[in-house]
Amino acid sequence: MGKLQEDFVGEPITNVKFSSDQQSILVSTTDNTVRLIDKTTGQLLNDYTGHTHTKLQLQAAAWHDDSAVISSCEKSRVLVWDLIGAKVQQTLELTSLAQTLAVHPSRYHLLTGSVGGQIQLWTMKGDKKPLKTEEVKSMSSWALPPR
Repeated sequence: MGKLQEDFVGEPITNVKFSSDQQSILVSTTDNTVRLIDKTTGQLLNDYTGHTHTKLQLQAAAWHDDSAVISSCEKSRVLVWDLIGAKVQQTLELTSLAQTLAVHPSRYHLLTGSVGGQIQLWTMKGDKKPLKTEEVKSMSSWALPPR
């Protein structure tokens, strides 16, 4: 039989996701906050604010090296925070609300899927600033650029 661990956040939760190292949990809540919680102790490690998240189911993720936290926003933006300092490093402007996002398992690539029907690939360079953005028109013609 498995073991259940439970924690109480106190706000409606719209998304939960493990950090890349599997030691922490990112929790998106409708009080404009993404929380980083220790998986074992339940201790709040950090919280990330500055985005609008009050009613929709939005997602958060971390880079493959856990250097930053990423979350969509109800104002058609994606915010990227420094994991430790919780300061916004950058804001990505989208053409419509990003309902879903995914990070590449070993590169600084971000996919956003919007309510407007667009899939966008954000390719970040070494300093994690957007190098290019492209709309994915056909999955059969899309591939990640070489390292």
